[in-house]
Amino acid sequence: MNIIAITGGIGSGKSIVSRILSAMNYEVYDCDSNAKRIMATSCEIKRELVEAFGNDVITSAGEIASKTLSGIVFGDEIALKRLNSIVHPKVKADILEWAQMCTRKLVFIETAILRESNLTDIISKEWNVYAPVDERIKRVMRRSNLTEEEVRRRITMQEICEFGIENQIINDGNTPVLPQIIEKLHFEED
Repeated sequence: MNIIAITGGIGSGKSIVSRILSAMNYEVYDCDSNAKRIMATSCEIKRELVEAFGNDVITSAGEIASKTLSGIVFGDEIALKRLNSIVHPKVKADILEWAQMCTRKLVFIETAILRESNLTDIISKEWNVYAPVDERIKRVMRRSNLTEEEVRRRITMQEICEFGIENQIINDGNTPVLPQIIEKLHFEED
């Protein structure tokens, strides 16, 4: 099985690429939404979060207080690394379990933090979705009701890597995305 990572910073358009692939009947694992699902259902993770960040990160109903946790980790690199060390191993195990159940030989994972998640050892290739920073800021502000400063801070917190053009999908709002995906799939499935 080949696992291709769809990467790129916040607002680059990873989800657009994932939706296109899903519409083409490829199996795509969204690391962000699955991490939230795993965090919401894992008593072990909740216990570790309380140990690491205090009782305020869990509500009286036993749910993760997302805004409180985000307030702690965004802007604090050490706290973010601690959160990642709690969640990422469980997400990686979930990906491997999911991949075993997939029916196609070529599957995809969508992640903004491939290296920080220690997922590079389970992928065969990486597709980096690229969009100019100003475009990314506009997209995130529009969809998330965040200020420009908040978006810039999140962009700074993510590892931004530049890859060769053969690994990029340009999503700048002008360049058609679908033909790029089709070309890459043709290459992958040959």
